[in-house]
Amino acid sequence: MKKERIEVVRGSDNPFRDVGLPNPELENARATLAAEIIGILNERNLSKRKAASITGIDPADITRIRNADLRGFSMDRMIKILATLNHRVEVRVHPIRTRRPKSANVLHV
Repeated sequence: MKKERIEVVRGSDNPFRDVGLPNPELENARATLAAEIIGILNERNLSKRKAASITGIDPADITRIRNADLRGFSMDRMIKILATLNHRVEVRVHPIRTRRPKSANVLHV
């Protein structure tokens, strides 16, 4: 049996960027919010119907969040869902660390 060699590549901190999806920062932020919602629902052991009752969204949408199907879920909508679950979202802005030497001539447009 011939062994197949597998190349391992170190990814970034954003899997959406790693696979080349458009708007990777936005997708990563939405995934983070969804993960928090899922964690809260699991921690409280809420059924989709009870979660829907608390959040005011359709039970099918609870299922979609649990399945990470985030089409149609804006960040605003997920922040509102978190608020109904008695959580608030804080946004932090900080400079991006680059791996380029500071002396490099780089133009960002």
